[in-house]
Amino acid sequence: MKYSDKLNGYWEEGYHYYLEFRDEKLTVRNYRREISLETTVTYDADSLDEDKRTVISLSDNILSRTCTGEMMTEIKELAYENGELKFLHYYTIMGETLYTLKKTDKGPFDHIIIRDDEFIDKLQGRWENWSPSGKTDTPMIISGNSVEWFSGGGKFHVVSYSYDKNSVYLAPENLIDDNFSGFNKIQVFPDMLTTHLMIFDMSTPLSVFARADMLDKIEIPPAAREPARSTMIYEPHLFRPGLMSTEAMMDIQNQSSALFCQYCGHELPEKNVSFCPECGMKI
Repeated sequence: MKYSDKLNGYWEEGYHYYLEFRDEKLTVRNYRREISLETTVTYDADSLDEDKRTVISLSDNILSRTCTGEMMTEIKELAYENGELKFLHYYTIMGETLYTLKKTDKGPFDHIIIRDDEFIDKLQGRWENWSPSGKTDTPMIISGNSVEWFSGGGKFHVVSYSYDKNSVYLAPENLIDDNFSGFNKIQVFPDMLTTHLMIFDMSTPLSVFARADMLDKIEIPPAAREPARSTMIYEPHLFRPGLMSTEAMMDIQNQSSALFCQYCGHELPEKNVSFCPECGMKI
């Protein structure tokens, strides 16, 4: 089988997906740089080298499944066209989306700058959780390169991004969302820390932490004063085709013995679950 150097290498869409081709092997990563799919591919290398539109066939095209094994997201078509990759994505909730990826010489983590030496010492110790009703008893403890909050936590790096060097975050040690206490990054400010979670563009920050002597002095971000919500739940005037309004979801649940997540529409395995097994949102 012949392969093309025009295809081999890294391809980036800019936010949602990041692809790597190595001859017959394709690795697809999501926006958190987690691997969504690894598969083999076939295509007409001569056609691609001549810059003709070339469809790339995948041995496996499923990006995610429900807990019952049904397809949730897939690559409907992947094609080389005019020096770009056209990535036709299908999601059972939102329908089809066409992404355009351009070739890049950057690896999946080249945009991340590790800044442990600059910040670790300043972050050590106890950070109190701010709440509208006053101080809570759920502090964040930072010890060395480890963070602990509630019953979770993990190892981290202090990072910023090449496109925004002044914004500083704590990110999981492996630089992707991996058992990091219910959120995937913590933003660092001079006098507070804020937690962030990227699920369907959820409103953030989720929580705010500060030193005990600063709780009454910090300026709380407006979003943190409101209950966290996913912006995938649309009011009637914001409803878009392919997305369910809250009313539509309630109609479905009233007509069925099954229960569905109000955020992503996934069928829940039982009534008394606290979190959706598909999107992770609190029920």
